[in-house]
Amino acid sequence: MKRIPKIVLSGGPGGGKSKALRYLKESLSNEGFTVYTIEESATSVLESGFSRSCTALEFQHKIALLQLMRENELDKVVADDEKSVIICDRGLMDCRVYLDDEDYEKIKSILGMTDVELRDRYDAVFHLNSTSTDEHLKYKTGDIRTENREEARSINERSLRAWCGNPHYRFIPTKETFDEKYELLLREVKAFLGIPKPLEIERKFLIEYPDLKLLSSLVCAKTEIEQIYLTKNDNRYRLRKRGYYGNYIYIRTEKKKISETVREEVETRLSEDEYYSQLMDGDVTGRIFKSRYCLMYDGVYYEIDIFPFWKKQAYLEVELLDENDEVKLPEFIKVIREVTGDSAYKNSSLCQKIPDEDV
Repeated sequence: MKRIPKIVLSGGPGGGKSKALRYLKESLSNEGFTVYTIEESATSVLESGFSRSCTALEFQHKIALLQLMRENELDKVVADDEKSVIICDRGLMDCRVYLDDEDYEKIKSILGMTDVELRDRYDAVFHLNSTSTDEHLKYKTGDIRTENREEARSINERSLRAWCGNPHYRFIPTKETFDEKYELLLREVKAFLGIPKPLEIERKFLIEYPDLKLLSSLVCAKTEIEQIYLTKNDNRYRLRKRGYYGNYIYIRTEKKKISETVREEVETRLSEDEYYSQLMDGDVTGRIFKSRYCLMYDGVYYEIDIFPFWKKQAYLEVELLDENDEVKLPEFIKVIREVTGDSAYKNSSLCQKIPDEDV
């Protein structure tokens, strides 16, 4: 059964998620996509008459059950072609935003799910930044959205932290108008879906070993990755196991070089059984392990890879919408040099030969 990609629109109150959902459905439908949508479950629960006087844990449990039911129904749909997508107005990981640490652990136990299962069941997450974060923009409350500006800012920040670590996380900033914001969102979603082509536009930098204590204080999440390179009938592909504490997602990737910065990339989510079946079906040419620190900083999602064989240096990668986009790196990152076009620093090359440290 072919799996339909599932994406989430998240962010603080006043980010425009509900209208963005309708905008994306219309725009992608015009591109020939079959678009399945899941409206915000919290709003549905409140409109059904569920009491606001219940505890936060009770409320988030009710929301999670409704969200799971809706997603499970759509997960049964089989994609007839490549042009289908599921878009959710918020996702399961949003429960983390509204619960303290103790209650969050409780709801994970009730649902029987881990952080990886709550966050990475979605192929991509787009954070629509709340208007509450911009003083010169109007922020409105209402019957459903009752948070004041300060509360909305806090929710927006917690949302950023909750979803950080997803394999494809993008920040959609506030704009002078929502139309401008939705146009940028559409560009990002189309890039993720491979419209008009599935391209990976990436810059890579060799950096000095980062300050892990500093990273832990920022909007940053760590994940462990095992990458295995295989060939079958002259076809090259990569299998990736991504997660931590025994909880993983599995991805197959095939790439075709277009330029030093741009590659055509096709990613396919696999079940655990599919992953091990494909692993046994090909000839292994290389294997590599790394710790990835996913950093959302100043509206950009950076990926910092730390390898067990280097003690003084690491990689930083950033994906772009256009290869001519300016790249601004965090000021606390110390760049040794750019290695975007250096084949010796490809992960597949590191499996064969490890360059000496430059620091």
